[in-house]
Amino acid sequence: MSLHAHALVIGVSQYRHIRPLPRVADAEDLAGILRDPAACGYDPANVVLLQDEQATRAAIVEGLERLGQRAGPGSTALVYFSGHGGRLPGSRDSYLMPVDGAWGAEDRLDATAISSQLLGDGLAAIRAERLTVILDCCHAADLAAAKDLEPPVWVAELTESALGRLARRGRVVMAASRGDGSAYVIPGARYGLFTEHLIAGLRGAAGGDDGFVRVFDLYHHVQRNVVARNPAQRPVLKAEAEDNYPIARSQRAARPTSPAVAQRFAYDVLLVYSPDQRDAAWARSLLRLLEDRGVRVCTEQLDAELGAMRVSEIERLVSSSRYTVPVLTPRFSLGGFQELQTQMALHLGVEDGRARLIPIVRESYEARLALRFLVSLDMTRDDSVVPGVERLVRTLRKAQAAPAR
Repeated sequence: MSLHAHALVIGVSQYRHIRPLPRVADAEDLAGILRDPAACGYDPANVVLLQDEQATRAAIVEGLERLGQRAGPGSTALVYFSGHGGRLPGSRDSYLMPVDGAWGAEDRLDATAISSQLLGDGLAAIRAERLTVILDCCHAADLAAAKDLEPPVWVAELTESALGRLARRGRVVMAASRGDGSAYVIPGARYGLFTEHLIAGLRGAAGGDDGFVRVFDLYHHVQRNVVARNPAQRPVLKAEAEDNYPIARSQRAARPTSPAVAQRFAYDVLLVYSPDQRDAAWARSLLRLLEDRGVRVCTEQLDAELGAMRVSEIERLVSSSRYTVPVLTPRFSLGGFQELQTQMALHLGVEDGRARLIPIVRESYEARLALRFLVSLDMTRDDSVVPGVERLVRTLRKAQAAPAR
């Protein structure tokens, strides 16, 4: 790839002196996807991985220094850290904890941890034109509150001011959660929630048709999927970048797409579902399955502009989506706006002379006559969901390859 890309990937869970974190493969698999020539396409020699016992304070500082030496002015550089992060009560400075880090007074932290000042100095020496810093810190196990230590000793958060100091010209900083939040790990999961969607985005779910994953598109993908999965976790973006620069190569470039169609539709699917909690939870799971396969999905709940007229936003989303996909259950008509979205899509289909609506039947439902005339996807059984998703993806690919009318 022509980005001249370099990366320093750090992952710590099995600490020497402080509470360990759940064992995950965040750093290992992120380094793997960056090195994969069929995915991100970084030169494997330019991706440095420091895991657990390798990730000492001295090794991390040295890794930043070497990254500064290798990544020249025309390069792309990425720094990723997964592990403990936090601050002392009342302090504005924040710390990343290497494997040999230890809690204690400020002088002890300064001697054993990576302060935001030290990290900032290391980043300032990196001359890369495009620098992305990704911090998946403050993990909490079992989808509960952080359980590291009591607040009088340690506050498991990275302050907004510390993140802001890291974001300088040409630099983008992503953090897994706000200062008052936590980053979560689902029991038994291979990744933390934030990195799960980060890796999916780099595999192609956040890729554009120009053959690249761009930094703001990647953040948008991660943010909306993390919040959809667990609203208590809110990723943060700090940036002083002038453009949505490419951070990696994208697999999506290999997919045949009609240029005229690509320009017309901002999204592949508008997912429509009832406000009932059961339906919303199932729809979020479906959204993840689709986006993990590179499908661009929007929903009114996540993508309508706040403060805008609702009907106007619905019209915009329906018009800019190749297909509107309603999830049909007996509760579908609750609130009324779900029916409006399906009717708009039906009328657009008539105007375009092509299908614009693909219903999914999740529960037995006496749909309106117009919907009963359409071929739908039956996902009433759990074992029919993945085959149904694959069929929908094939339909999307076929539509993308079809000549514009």
